[in-house]
Parts: sequence; structure tokens; C-alpha cells
Amino acid sequence: MNSWFSGRRALLALAMSAFAGAAAAQDYPTRSVRMIVPYGAGGASDVMARYLGQKLGEVLGQSVVVENQAGAAGTAAYIAVAKAQPDGYTLGYATSSLAINSVLKPKLGYDPLRDFVPISNFVEIQNVLIVPASSPAKSVAELVALAKRRPGELNYVTLGPGSTPHLSAELFSSAAGIKVQQVPYKLTTQAYTDLIENRVQFWIASMPSTLPHVQSGKVRALAVASTKRSAAYPDVPTFIESGVQAESTFWQGLFAPAGTPLAITTKINAAVRQIIAQPDTKAFYGKLGAELGASTPEELAAVLRQEIEKWSKISKAIGLATE
Repeated sequence: MNSWFSGRRALLALAMSAFAGAAAAQDYPTRSVRMIVPYGAGGASDVMARYLGQKLGEVLGQSVVVENQAGAAGTAAYIAVAKAQPDGYTLGYATSSLAINSVLKPKLGYDPLRDFVPISNFVEIQNVLIVPASSPAKSVAELVALAKRRPGELNYVTLGPGSTPHLSAELFSSAAGIKVQQVPYKLTTQAYTDLIENRVQFWIASMPSTLPHVQSGKVRALAVASTKRSAAYPDVPTFIESGVQAESTFWQGLFAPAGTPLAITTKINAAVRQIIAQPDTKAFYGKLGAELGASTPEELAAVLRQEIEKWSKISKAIGLATE
């Protein structure tokens, strides 16, 4: 009899919890929402995140405040999200680094699969191999030849060990059979200054950040790191076309701390879908060379698991050390 009553109480508590969550979601949000971005202010990812934050605020009816926490390839930002109250008022603008960090940094202070609730994917971004306009390399083949003539002398930009530019460049150098050195940067603005002045010799950077610099003629695009050419750079070949197997396309999406009520994350997912469907949103991200695409939470969770598996294999194959 006691077990019967215990079971009834548990079911009642579960039902009341679900009801409370649904009620909270109806009113949500009643105050501003914080969105933590794992990059410094002013970079391409920050620009994209801020636009989403603005639109999300318009749809939800409360301001969305972007908080930049750069450094350590996003680790600090992800820890802040994981430790936040799971009430829907802290969101994480996560990137592929959420998966990559778990491969290269085993002692993270968070578990990417356990400590977050996926909400929706948002954009997919191609990477682009760029060099200074003054570089003698006019193609991937010429850059590879230059690196082979000067082994270990060419430098490339990263945003820290384990960042997507780091892994992309390591994948490229391994596939091309060259030896190059990474130079980590906290701010993309400084990285572009040094690249333009040829203090670093190449960078596999995100498509959106490269566009203004390529269009201004200050840097040159040699290849896109995707399986197909980009509409933003129709005349720039892929790595495959250039004879190097080094594809790296990355995603960006929204996550919340584990335990955030389903009714709230469902409401945010619906808001993201509404935002993506707006013509001005499509125009904004189209100019940046980013491809919009919402997902279900389950689809984003599957992408995260697949990315962890993918980069685990790649890191072992190219001999990347873990911390």
C-alpha cells in the first residue's frame, strides 16, 4: 500500500512540475535574457550572434543581452552557461568548439552532452583559406610549395589551441604535408591586422569574417573548406579542387543549461524558426556568406555527438595533443 501511495505522489509531483513548467513558459520571458557568446566583441561570430539576439528579443518581447566571454576556445563561456540557473534566462550561443573542446580538453569543467539542452541550430559556415594580398602564393599549390621551401617558417592564425581555425589549419597542413606554426589571437581584429601586414602568412577563417577584407583587396582567398564552392566566392575553388582533402564546415546554434524546462526551450526553438523565416534575416546572413538552418533539439544533439566523434578521429589521425 505504501509503495502505491508513493507512486501516486511521484506521479502527482511530476504532473505538477510539468504544469508549472508550462505555466512558466506562457509568461516567459518576464525580464531580459542573457546570451553568452564564446568570442570577443566585433568579430564575425559576435556580429551574427548579436543580430540573432536582437531578433530573439523582438520575437520574445524582452531584450536579449549579449555577453562576450572570449578566450580558451570558448571554454569559459560554456562553463558559465553550464553553471547558470536553468530558467531560460541564460542561453549559450555555441559553435562547433563545444564539440571540439571535449576532444582536446578532457578536463573541461563541463560535459557537452550532459550539461546542456540543445535548442536549435542556427547557421552553418564555410571556412576560407586566406593569405595577405602581398603573399606570393596565388593558389593553394603555391602556398604549399612555399611552405615546403621554408619548413616551420610560415605562421598561421588561430583563436587559441583547439579553436576551429587551429583544427582547420592542422587538418590542412597534415593533408598537404607541410610544417607550419600557429600564432594564437584573442581578438580577430588584431589577427587581421597582422595577416594584412604579413606578420602571419595564412588563416583558415570563417566565411563571414573574410568577406570585407577580401572585397577590399587586403587579403586573398585561395580556397573554401567545403565540398562545394560558395555563392559568396564563386570563383574560389574548394580544397578538393585544389588537390587537398581538408574540408571543415562549422555550425552555430543555441543551447541552454541542463534542466531548463522543455516548454521554455520549445518556445525559443519556435522563435528561432520564426526569425530564420524572415526575409531581412535571410538577407543579412546571406551577405555574410552564412547558410541559415533551424533544427529540432534532437537534430542538434545528434550533430553535437557526430562532431565529437568526427574531431576525435581527426585529432588522433593528425596527432593533435590533448591538454
